[in-house]
Amino acid sequence: MFAEKGFNTTETVAILGAHTVGVVHCSFFQDRLADSDMDPAFAQDLSKACEASSGSDDPMTNLDHGTPTALDRQYYNQTLFKRGVLQIDQALALDASTRDIVAHFANDEDDFQLSFAHVMVKLGSLQVLTDGQGEIRQNCRAFNWDNNASKPNRGRGLK
Repeated sequence: MFAEKGFNTTETVAILGAHTVGVVHCSFFQDRLADSDMDPAFAQDLSKACEASSGSDDPMTNLDHGTPTALDRQYYNQTLFKRGVLQIDQALALDASTRDIVAHFANDEDDFQLSFAHVMVKLGSLQVLTDGQGEIRQNCRAFNWDNNASKPNRGRGLK
């Protein structure tokens, strides 16, 4: 997916470092809890976290269980110890084509930060929509609605 947009392997590993912040619904990873790719104690912790949030149909947990509110290298360290929440995260540390990059970012905070900043700028310049081609969403999870229409306000910008 990222290669199709012109990102190389190092850039792809860097942008996935965004998973060092944020949360994920349990339904996105529960099928992995028995994987041999995941640390069994970590899988048990995730399972308990999902069960403890019984007030939700689809509870959430942090993607980064070490420093969930910091954009840092801990995401990479966790994947090296089989503590990647999503399959894609764990695959980065297991795949021969990305393992060394993960290990480098896990050990070099400055290079991760510089690489992440570079790739975010590159990502931000892809397929930028202007004028009436797109919209700035008032809520990132939903299309804007035109108050006088029965359909979302797709492509007409804010009013």
